[in-house]
This record gives sequence, structure tokens and C-alpha cells, in this order.
Amino acid sequence: MESFQIQSIGNFLAYYKTDLNYIKKFQEFKSNPSLASEYITKEIGSFYSFLIEFRVVRNFTNGATDKLLDETLLWINSKDPDNVDAFAEKLAQTTLTRGKIMSSMASKILFLNNPWEIIPMDSLARKTLEQKENKYVIYKNNLNRFREINDLTFEKCLDYTKPLTTLIHKDFNELEKLDVICKNRFVDKLLWTMGNKAFH
Repeated sequence: MESFQIQSIGNFLAYYKTDLNYIKKFQEFKSNPSLASEYITKEIGSFYSFLIEFRVVRNFTNGATDKLLDETLLWINSKDPDNVDAFAEKLAQTTLTRGKIMSSMASKILFLNNPWEIIPMDSLARKTLEQKENKYVIYKNNLNRFREINDLTFEKCLDYTKPLTTLIHKDFNELEKLDVICKNRFVDKLLWTMGNKAFH
């Protein structure tokens, strides 16, 4: 096992339970939108704490967490909820992102809604994939190729972490297809680690 793979495993395990908690809390909110006032507090697992940890909060206007959540709820109930680029364009039409198209931010938010399909896009992941364009549709195509080439690496690393992830999963039985989420989160951390200058 190479050093960057070991580093990826460390990054993955350090954040995996927290990631699952963010996903769980969002899925609970989606099932009961009337809980919005509780979900935008600064409590652990809240939408606000997610925006801070995933470095999204700096991209939108101050004090707009509730409005961003409203826009997100409207979008995930639309006909094309996984369209990251279109969601970024929609947010740019509001005052939330100061008119800027933030595809990275949009991907991180929509990841909460569909962690089985959406892997967040950021600058380090794009660096790993040698992608200059800030477009999720391009990222998704590049990501699919990356996954095909590195699938054996993913499986090897996930087998290594399985005793630990199995323990973590016991607290999240309400989430479907945890194996898919698990693999996606590891892919995300591998992209992030490889994009770091120390490994590139």
C-alpha cells in the first residue's frame, strides 16, 4: 500500500462518522421540513455546521443560511434534483452567492441529498483529475474514468477499513446502501489527498 493510500484511509476514517451524521440529519430534515428552524442552528450535525466544515459558508451572503436551505429544499423537490450545475446557476440568480456560479458549493449541498450518486467537487479533486473547468458535468465524466481505473485500489483500502466502518454503520441503520456511501466517501478522500501538493 502506497503512502498516499494510507493518508487517504486516515482522512476517510477521521471524517466518515461526521459525514454520515450530516447526511442523516439532512435526510431527517427532508422528511420533515418543519424542523428547519432547528436544522439551521449551530448544533453538531446541523446545516450551518455542515456549511462551515465543508468550507461553504464563505461563498454566500452573511446570515443567509435559512434562505439557502429554502432554495435547497425547493431544488431537491424539483424534476432534476441531481443537476449540480443547474442548481449553481439557480443560486447565482439569487442574492445568496453574489451572482457567482458556485458549482463546488452546489455539489457539496446536493451531496447531502443524494450521497449515493453525488461526490462533492472541490479544487483538490479537480487537480487530481487534471480538470480546469469548474463544471460538475465534466467532473462527473472525469470521475467515472478515475473510478474505473482505480476500482481495485478502492476495494483494497475499503477491505482494510471494513472492521472500523462496520462499527460506525451500526449507528446509521436508517440510511440505505451504506456500502455505496462508504465507497463514495473514500473516493472523495482519495481525490482530496492526491490533489494535495504533498502527493502530486
